Amino acid sequence: MFVWSKVSPLSKQPVFEDRFLGLDQTNAVITELPGKKRFRIEVYCNGKKEAQKLLNEFGGQLSELKVRDWARLNASSERAPIKIRDRFIITGSNKKSEIKKISKAFEGRDVISIPAALAFGTGDHETTSTCLRLLVDITKEYTKNNKEWSLCDIGTGTGILAIAAKMLGSKKVECFDFDSTAIDVAKRNILRNETPDILVYEADLFEWKPRKKTSWNIITANIFANVLNANLAKIFSALAPEGNLILSGILREHEKSVIESAKKTSLQDPMIYRKGKWVSMHYKKD
Repeated sequence: MFVWSKVSPLSKQPVFEDRFLGLDQTNAVITELPGKKRFRIEVYCNGKKEAQKLLNEFGGQLSELKVRDWARLNASSERAPIKIRDRFIITGSNKKSEIKKISKAFEGRDVISIPAALAFGTGDHETTSTCLRLLVDITKEYTKNNKEWSLCDIGTGTGILAIAAKMLGSKKVECFDFDSTAIDVAKRNILRNETPDILVYEADLFEWKPRKKTSWNIITANIFANVLNANLAKIFSALAPEGNLILSGILREHEKSVIESAKKTSLQDPMIYRKGKWVSMHYKKD
């Protein structure tokens, strides 16, 4: 993989946004440089020919991106446990002895075991941890009022949000991903964490259709902004009245586009959570 990059004045940012941040593109990142009236654009290309074409057209720089096996590098169980509110501890270990030790050290919290794998969502990433915190906060109200609730996790990755929902007391949990590897990983994690009563299947959101008369009290979607924008109307229709929608996986430069797409479905005034270059949103359906 090759990366083409260029630093330009902010006045030229709209031109590059129109060119590289369309709904069908996810390989470009625009970063405003702090304290400067400039921004950096980076475009990730599968081949050198594609990147060279951008270099010839716009100037800038070209570099080769070394692909590393992050699953293998992060597979060590020595990673520190991740705390989610006063409710969960996320560990990368799958050893029963270590999980037992963690449970004893953090008494009163559920331990979720998510070893690193070739699927997104081990709890380390800003978007995943924010989704988990929002899920814990939102479900407290259901528990307080002794109300049953359901959850659908779109783009489930490792299955961590679906597993957390089941541990939090959801009566019905459904999750899917377009990646067959992610589905295999999610199924293993569901069994590992003894939360078997979860429906998990492979599906592409662009082709997915909720079953008739099926809706969910909570929908989580930790996916790219361009995919969200194109499918928010469908997601909105699957959300139950007074339901909660958690959106994440949104880069800051795409925040406004997601808000505008949500407005078209009558979703208004989200709670916005920014962490680093990532944005998460919580919407409540009227």
